[in-house]
Amino acid sequence: MTSKSNGTITVLNPTAPPREVRYAMAERLSDIRGKSVGFLWNNKPNGDVLFGRLEELLRQKYEIKGVSYGKKPTASVPATDEVLDQLVASADAVVVGLGD
Repeated sequence: MTSKSNGTITVLNPTAPPREVRYAMAERLSDIRGKSVGFLWNNKPNGDVLFGRLEELLRQKYEIKGVSYGKKPTASVPATDEVLDQLVASADAVVVGLGD
């Protein structure tokens, strides 16, 4: 940004500082056969199509027992606690992804 009054240039750094990781990642499942799988979509175009196809493939290959879907309002906004709680309660594993 340049100020015309005194010729000063101000440089802004748009990067955010590193965030503290508060939660450890869940242990990896040894197998998803017979498990419930959740999908968290960030509301970008075609993410729902991708997850629908992935669900079909997982049902065919691994005989998953059920699925649940959660959706973020937009890609840049975190999922609500309600959506996350629903996925935690209904799924043994969750796939997080986006489309475009």
